[in-house]
Amino acid sequence: MGALLRAFWGMIPLTAIALPYALISWPLLTARRRRRTGIRHASQTAAVDVSIVTLGVLVGFLVLMPVGDADTSTLDLIPGADLSDALSDDGSLWQVIGNLLMLCPLGALLPIRVRRLRSLARLALTAMTASVLVEAMQFVIHSGRVSSTDDVLLNTLGATIGAALTRRGWRRFDLPTAPPPIPRQVRRTVCEAPTLRLRVPRSVWDTRYAGVGHPERR
Repeated sequence: MGALLRAFWGMIPLTAIALPYALISWPLLTARRRRRTGIRHASQTAAVDVSIVTLGVLVGFLVLMPVGDADTSTLDLIPGADLSDALSDDGSLWQVIGNLLMLCPLGALLPIRVRRLRSLARLALTAMTASVLVEAMQFVIHSGRVSSTDDVLLNTLGATIGAALTRRGWRRFDLPTAPPPIPRQVRRTVCEAPTLRLRVPRSVWDTRYAGVGHPERR
């Protein structure tokens, strides 16, 4: 525990600074959204969004913060090697727990607001990509950390576990979609029959059609 605190002591003041900003941003974002979605829905979505941003900033500082006085980073690409060292007698179990919990909150919250991540496979792929980029950044900036394959696997597993825990509530904050309006039925006439007034001369009527109309005149 002492080694863990010495390695990540800088996260304590960063968290103390980030929390007041998060608590101030929550009601401000709620007030901006309440006219469109209602006070309750606006407050819930604002809380989720502020939590995602705050956790993302803290995770960014956590993974890029230098450890100790070392000016070089170590690269370990053998799966299971770093994990076996951490679980040995001389290793630290907190390293495994920290890698599991690092992306777990983000994996639990991101599918609530990002509909494209509402799939465990897609979320796991996104978490793996983000973890690979983080490990590569740690190795490039020489932060004194170990960039290993096991860290990527543990981060991906933690994000997937967090998403599985909140899977039933992914659609809880979605706005109900209104049914499409039914178009007004308008009766239309396809075509109009022409009305013609035919006039038969009197002479023709008397000679041709008078007997039809009056049979006794034949």
